[in-house]
Amino acid sequence: MYHIPTGVEQSEIDRRPVLSTGQGGMIAIDRKLLTLWKIANGKDLPAILDHYQGQEVNEKEVSAAVTCLVQAGLLQREENEGSTPPVERTGPLLSTVIVAHNSLEWLEGCIPSIVEQTYHPLETILVDNGSEDDAEKWVSENYPEIRYFRIAVPKSFAGAINFGVEQALGEYVLLLNPDTKLDINAVADMYDRAQNETDCAAVAAKLKFLWAPGFLNGLGNRVGAFSWGEDNGLGHLDLGQFDDWNELPSACFAAVMVSKRIWQEVGPADENFPMYYEDSEWSYRARGRGYRVIAAPKATVYHSFSGRIPGGEKINLNPAKLENVTYGRLRFTRKILDEFFFRYLLSYLIADIAKGFQYLFAFKFSFTAGIYKGWARFIDDLAVMSVERKAYLAEKTLSDASLFSIQKEMPEAIIWRGLPELTWDLVRNHYLPIIMGENPKKSIELPHNEQRPRLLIISHDVIDEKMAGPGMRYLEMGKALSDDVQVTIAVPEQTSLDLPEVNLEEYRDDQPGKLEALVDKCDVVLISSYLVERFPFLWRTGSRVVVDFYDPFVLENLHYYLDEPSGNQDYLNKQSVEITNKLAQIGDFFICGNERQRDYWLGVLTANGRVNPKNYRVDPELRRLIDVVGIGYPERAPKAANFLRGRHPQVPPEAKIVLWGGGIWNWLDPLTLIRAWTKIIDQFPLARLVFLGSRHPNPEIPSHAMAEKAQELADEIGEKGKSILFFDWLSYQDREALLSEADIGVSLHPVHVETRYSIRTRMMDYFWAKLPVIVTEGDITSEWVQDYQLGEVVLPFDVEAVTLGLRTVLSKPKSSWLPAYDNFVEVLTWKNVVAPLREYCLQGATAPDRDTRKRPERSRSSKAVNWRTRWARARFIYRAEGWQGLSHRTWRYIQRNLANSP
Repeated sequence: MYHIPTGVEQSEIDRRPVLSTGQGGMIAIDRKLLTLWKIANGKDLPAILDHYQGQEVNEKEVSAAVTCLVQAGLLQREENEGSTPPVERTGPLLSTVIVAHNSLEWLEGCIPSIVEQTYHPLETILVDNGSEDDAEKWVSENYPEIRYFRIAVPKSFAGAINFGVEQALGEYVLLLNPDTKLDINAVADMYDRAQNETDCAAVAAKLKFLWAPGFLNGLGNRVGAFSWGEDNGLGHLDLGQFDDWNELPSACFAAVMVSKRIWQEVGPADENFPMYYEDSEWSYRARGRGYRVIAAPKATVYHSFSGRIPGGEKINLNPAKLENVTYGRLRFTRKILDEFFFRYLLSYLIADIAKGFQYLFAFKFSFTAGIYKGWARFIDDLAVMSVERKAYLAEKTLSDASLFSIQKEMPEAIIWRGLPELTWDLVRNHYLPIIMGENPKKSIELPHNEQRPRLLIISHDVIDEKMAGPGMRYLEMGKALSDDVQVTIAVPEQTSLDLPEVNLEEYRDDQPGKLEALVDKCDVVLISSYLVERFPFLWRTGSRVVVDFYDPFVLENLHYYLDEPSGNQDYLNKQSVEITNKLAQIGDFFICGNERQRDYWLGVLTANGRVNPKNYRVDPELRRLIDVVGIGYPERAPKAANFLRGRHPQVPPEAKIVLWGGGIWNWLDPLTLIRAWTKIIDQFPLARLVFLGSRHPNPEIPSHAMAEKAQELADEIGEKGKSILFFDWLSYQDREALLSEADIGVSLHPVHVETRYSIRTRMMDYFWAKLPVIVTEGDITSEWVQDYQLGEVVLPFDVEAVTLGLRTVLSKPKSSWLPAYDNFVEVLTWKNVVAPLREYCLQGATAPDRDTRKRPERSRSSKAVNWRTRWARARFIYRAEGWQGLSHRTWRYIQRNLANSP
């Protein structure tokens, strides 16, 4: 049951709804989330979900939104949660230094939280930087053990910090702002991090808003080339998504523990910063000398943020602060940067000129003057800074590129007028993937970790009694995963199959809503090929996305469209590349056919920015980004049955069956096999050559010219319908029977770039049936045949070699090849092959860089290319299928685009 906590009330700021918090702050929301907040009061989750039945909102989003409202403190669960009693910790003396200036109202909350810490011994030093309040009296009366120092004439903030650190007796010094409150274990957690990390100069606590404790004030901070600097994760709802962070660009001096030894070695804070950037300058200076700034996500400190509680008003720095921040940023740049100096300086100059003119045109002359004064002070101090910079650069061990590399992928702030934002769109696109991933803060509303994860495989190919390699792959993959994962396979046509292991659902291009509903209900969705283009909603799904790169279709299409005019080939190739890049952008996890493919796809992912520090940090081998899930076969043997022998009029009971076990595609070579057959049939009159698939089982895929050429050549030599048999396609059950009946499996192909990376389903079928194999060299399976002596490997287009191979194999009994399979079969069973995908479904998470990825924008030129590509595709369909096929596909294309339009 949920209810609205005391102190949480609705109001508006400039017509935008906001909710107050029990701690006196506010959170900006939207009206859709506001409606849910009202509905949830006094109801349990089933009742809340019932309210949304029949509306265009899926249950997963509603549940995630409730989780976010609870975590934000805007709803409260009625539940009994046990608390863990604090454990006292002891160690060396640690010191806390607080610099206060007229901060008594904040000290009344800060100091008790220090006294209550589980870590001991801990001394507290209060540096009163020229206050005019009664802080000294209050401290002496209530906390006489505190070491109180008063600075009569106020110093800069950095100067006061340096004074406090000089007085500290501890091995480590915790620098604190007075407007903070510490979690009871904060000091102990920070000290643990400092002890467990090498070269640790400072440890940054997880800062959360004192007045909105569900949201982050920041986990460290950073300085960029185009901003004033920013707290990392500012305004994000804390769902544990940053709890695996380790190293930070910089620490915020509002709550940081520094090693006193390293502080003295690096040097104190620069007292010439009047305010702002002194913490960043010291942190980057320490890191430049080879030390590290470490995150302590378990150490929670609540911070009021600038010593105030924001009320949603438009926030602008006053002229004096604008002067200080302008000067501070420039001083930081001059002192710290080497090869990046002029790049940053030019960026800041352009930004400040633009800002100055903006203030000027708004008649805010004092603000323009503030920027000018900051630059003037910087120029005046250049000579002194140059001396300091020279000394620093002499000791610097890191390049600017290394120094600033950590922060490139850090998320942008989620703040509106100083208030954290929480909207339905953020829930759906930002927080739902976090909740559904490896989220340390388990969601009661989405208890997916307590049940089998739900995997949706979207097949782009038919799955029915008759199916080609992709359909068979997805069906067997689903069966192999079904013990551990709830598997649904979405298929593009109606299916007659009814299987206990997996759920089969039909989808249609012109009715994307049904597929979108299936996607919304799953935890993981597996997609491939052109699906990302046909169904744009895949870009906004909260489910984890697995991209199947088993088919390198860019390479495949080079051969597929080889007979097209060169212009068509160029445009169709551009479309394939564009789709491939989109797939590389959308995926959280990628699977491919073999290790050779993995190398190829790593190159594609690198070119798309997916090989980056965020993904590297969680797994230096990048197996959590892309792994191999190829083709397998069931653990059982194919079901034996008489399918051809003694039943087909051209196949006597004692026939030797040579099987071409799949489609006759344009990139394969059945012609060499047929040419060799004229010499085989004379020596082995009972041999029969059987082609399993002369036409694809998917009616959407046009017939291949190679199938027609093969039948024409068989007819030309007088063996079509006699010793050479062609089947349109066989059912899944009949295919098994034919595999068990066959004596040899054959797969011939030209050697081109697609060959090197391919892994063909028919070859895996031959291995499953333990057939001797004749295969052209050049792909991974031919290497297996050669290494394990499973048959004969031949050169491309070599009729004599194929003839010799057929004679060799047909001269031996089929059983003589079985011992070669003893050391080969087990590793390729589906249960073993799908292991990386199974592990990802059970334990995987959204990609670490998911928050920073954006759907690629399509430029005008790419739109033009897209239309030219469509025209090229239309011309290809017309030549392959005629006017009827073209009109049918055009109508389906129009339906799909109308269905996907907003």
